[in-house]
Amino acid sequence: MIAEELAKYQPMIDHYRKDSMVRSASYTRELRVPALDGTNAGAGIETILTATTFGHKDDYEKIMEKAKPGHICIDNPNALEIEEYLVKMKPDFFIGGLKEKYLTYKLGIPFINGHSYEEGPYAGFEGFVNFAKDIDVAVNSPVWKFINKPLEVK
Repeated sequence: MIAEELAKYQPMIDHYRKDSMVRSASYTRELRVPALDGTNAGAGIETILTATTFGHKDDYEKIMEKAKPGHICIDNPNALEIEEYLVKMKPDFFIGGLKEKYLTYKLGIPFINGHSYEEGPYAGFEGFVNFAKDIDVAVNSPVWKFINKPLEVK
């Protein structure tokens, strides 16, 4: 079954996969981060920042085991902390909940609603394609060339 699904969806996945890695940051209230990290890697995305609420020590240890050097993992951040890290780390897009949507837009960072979805569920092979499409649309929207990004924090 997996081989059949891969044969069916691989051309669509390859269409959205980029030759160069894009960098993401995510903040989920439930511990979805390990699942998102695996999905991101499959889409050619490097996760540089993860944040979550309700995680335990072993959850964060699992995240950091898979993380590359320089990856930051934050427990229960507030809006100011999220803003500080987004300005410093400059991800290509942010996966989060609706509370963070306008903060990321203010910073000129494309946003993906990780608590639901925009164009269809993110489950299974078809869901992976939906996720990749939503990222592609968000990151490559022509609106970003018209946005003045904020001054850098020093």
